[in-house]
Amino acid sequence: MTNTPQQEPTLADIAQQISHLRIELEQSQQDLKGELEQSRQDLKGELEQSRQDLKAEVQRWDERFFQFTRDNLGTARTIIITAGSVVILSPVLQAFAPVLQSVVARLLGTDAPR
Repeated sequence: MTNTPQQEPTLADIAQQISHLRIELEQSQQDLKGELEQSRQDLKGELEQSRQDLKAEVQRWDERFFQFTRDNLGTARTIIITAGSVVILSPVLQAFAPVLQSVVARLLGTDAPR
């Protein structure tokens, strides 16, 4: 500014100050836009990372669930086959029990009970 303590600022001085303020304001706006854009990009990256993490966790839980289901299916099949075998083979084993008892007794060298 070209004013001195005794002089009032001129219109040129005021216009120059306004021009400087306008330039500073535009620079501040540009800086703010840059910071906001950077923040937006950072948040977008963090959100995408969170989505990927969530997707990976859901896939792990899905795999655990399906593995648990396969394990339970195997256990259920074993139980069903065992129960079916007992039901089907119990009459056969009861019919052959005396024969098996006498064979085992002969192999051991003892008399079979009569």
